[in-house]
Amino acid sequence: MPEPGPILIVDDEEAIRKSLHDVLCDEGYSPVLATDGSDALEKVQSLDPSLVLLDIWMPGMDGIETLQRIKELQPRTPVIMISGHATIATAIKATKIGASDFIEKPLDLDLTLHAIRRALNPHVAPPVAGGEDDTGALERQPPIGVPTLQSVVFERQALRGDRMPQRTFARSAVLYGQGLHSGQKSGLIFEPLGPNSGIHFVGVSENQAVPAHVDFVGATGFATTIRLGSMQAATIEHVMSALNAYGVSNVLIKCNGEVPVLDGSAAEFCSLIEEVGFENQIGDWYQIRLKEPIAFEHGRESIRLEPSDCLEIDYTLDYPAPVGRQRYIFRLDDPATFHREIAPARTFGFVRDIGYLQRQGLALGGRFDNFILFGETGPINDALRFPDEPVRHKILDAIGDLYLLGRRVQAKVIAHMTGHSHNIAVLKKLRELLK
Repeated sequence: MPEPGPILIVDDEEAIRKSLHDVLCDEGYSPVLATDGSDALEKVQSLDPSLVLLDIWMPGMDGIETLQRIKELQPRTPVIMISGHATIATAIKATKIGASDFIEKPLDLDLTLHAIRRALNPHVAPPVAGGEDDTGALERQPPIGVPTLQSVVFERQALRGDRMPQRTFARSAVLYGQGLHSGQKSGLIFEPLGPNSGIHFVGVSENQAVPAHVDFVGATGFATTIRLGSMQAATIEHVMSALNAYGVSNVLIKCNGEVPVLDGSAAEFCSLIEEVGFENQIGDWYQIRLKEPIAFEHGRESIRLEPSDCLEIDYTLDYPAPVGRQRYIFRLDDPATFHREIAPARTFGFVRDIGYLQRQGLALGGRFDNFILFGETGPINDALRFPDEPVRHKILDAIGDLYLLGRRVQAKVIAHMTGHSHNIAVLKKLRELLK
């Protein structure tokens, strides 16, 4: 393998420049220093560096503008962004322009060196803990700086139903908006993963990923949240529903704590997947075929899974007026039907509950354009997309929650007045059967 060219370090802080310079020299690299964006552009043209480490917050030409200029001059040169206080929107903007990775200050030595090695040698497969990839080399190049993954989905695929192709995104993609419950700016960066990886959530610039799996569910109050150590991803049910509908098995999702609510539905996730496209991959992946019914009941709330040839949900909602009694049956046959009939259904709530939710620290990002708010006579902020939009949204949530075994469930689901906690409870019963 040829020796890499110089690594350009661009930062207005002398201490950062010196620290990175010394570390890279110790590792056998040839670092070159630049103090600002203009200096960096001159060195990019004269030295043709193999990699650029670029600070975002610099006087004059900031890092985002410098990144854009570098990509115009040298589009193939990888650039790793450095920042102590970049928002998710900044990270997404940099990714759209062409940044390879993000690392945060104060710099973690191991993480920094790992990101540099990945950028200089992007064909090295990411480490996978808890299982082996028996398909040989990864089918596609993994994203730069991928964290260690826990492939719990592919450890042992018991109760094998119909076989499906493993599938990932055809390329990286980004979305951003606002968290429904946190009220904070939030966003997502989707990165393709190789076969037998699974679906994982990770913070921007972090190296601890949490699998989208029932074993890591940490909370189900008004949304589904997964946690591992300090890493948390909240309100994942809508994006998980879209991934289930399109049969995506392997993807890394970067976020900053909560999936953005967007318009309160899964429609934008579906549109993104269709725009980006997906790639089928080598490797066994089977739906879960039930051998006997599984049920969970709590008072008048109940959910029952029965053996079936596909995922079908028969949901009954029974609220006081103006919502009333609603029943809808949906069979997950193809993504187009999901996108048309289920994905547009939005999160809903009641005026009488808003004060309570906000006192609990929830619904802080609720606006009139990202959920349906029911008053005494009907929705007060927008027209319904379907006459029975609330029950369709409950089905949307269930399709997402029931994907937290990383495999689609072949079952007829009969549910009455259930939510996230019930979905997870019955899924845990199914998990015990898989063991």
